[in-house]
Amino acid sequence: MNQLLPQLKKIIERFFALSLKVQVIFVQLDDFYQLKRPIQPYVTDYVHRLCKDVPLFFKIGTLRHASSLYADRNHQPIGAQERHDYQPINIDYTLAQYDKTAKQLGKTLQEYAAKAHMKQSPVDTLFKGEGFNRLVLASGGVPRDFLSLLLEALANKSEGDERIGKDDVRSLSLSTFQRRIEELKADSEERDHDVLMRGIYAIRSFCMERQVNVFLVADKTLQTKSDIKELLNRLVDYRIVHHVGGALTHKTQSGTFTAYMIDIGAYANLRKLANRFREVDVTAKDAREQCRTAPILDEGPLEKFFSSSPDDVESALLTEEEPEE
Repeated sequence: MNQLLPQLKKIIERFFALSLKVQVIFVQLDDFYQLKRPIQPYVTDYVHRLCKDVPLFFKIGTLRHASSLYADRNHQPIGAQERHDYQPINIDYTLAQYDKTAKQLGKTLQEYAAKAHMKQSPVDTLFKGEGFNRLVLASGGVPRDFLSLLLEALANKSEGDERIGKDDVRSLSLSTFQRRIEELKADSEERDHDVLMRGIYAIRSFCMERQVNVFLVADKTLQTKSDIKELLNRLVDYRIVHHVGGALTHKTQSGTFTAYMIDIGAYANLRKLANRFREVDVTAKDAREQCRTAPILDEGPLEKFFSSSPDDVESALLTEEEPEE
């Protein structure tokens, strides 16, 4: 393909010289993270060279922390450098900006409601109590997940009780978590599966031990412990852990911290936590203040729970707990 590149460039130049209508072509590569990471910079490099100096523009759709678009191989730059060769655009809505995310999902729902000629606000018509907020949290801010969960919740409602409440969303949280695990396995390299699964198990075990859904990680830890940073970034990409705040101070510890929330599907079905598990309300106005009292996860407890994870860690994560006697 490298030998063909000059010939391909000439064909492209000839095409634009002859075309009376086409002035620009956009090349889009979606799900780029499906490629094995070692070859990603080479594919990016080829596309970059193909598009250079001709009216071709490329766009790569991918998971940020599962992608390597640039590499330095034996002092030879390969790929495309961020901000030098391309501009990153983050299209995700996250729980760190809950109000913005909830507003966007509400607007999306409103557009569908208009298509269905609904006269009342869909939020008022379809939800009760904290149902809407809980659905936003359960979806992780992903519009596709939000709408699919909404349809699933509505399908389970009985006639005369069509509005969705907090408990309706909670009942779907485990199946949503299970789907995310399957998506993680499908979208990541097999060699990474065990580390990611044990990482989820360790973080969930930490939250269960401290009986709270939010935890803090020192910014210093994220700067100096690349393995912890990589694990959290990957799990944020897969919506199993949610970034819910940054530049936080702790009420008893010095330094600044980043706040994360484990997905509600990781604990909502565990009956033994009933009435003993504190859920920090990231939708509340004082959410940042609530996060300042969250426990701090560092290398020690993470390593403890990681090393004590069971052999069949996936089964331990996905099996619904049996009722206690």
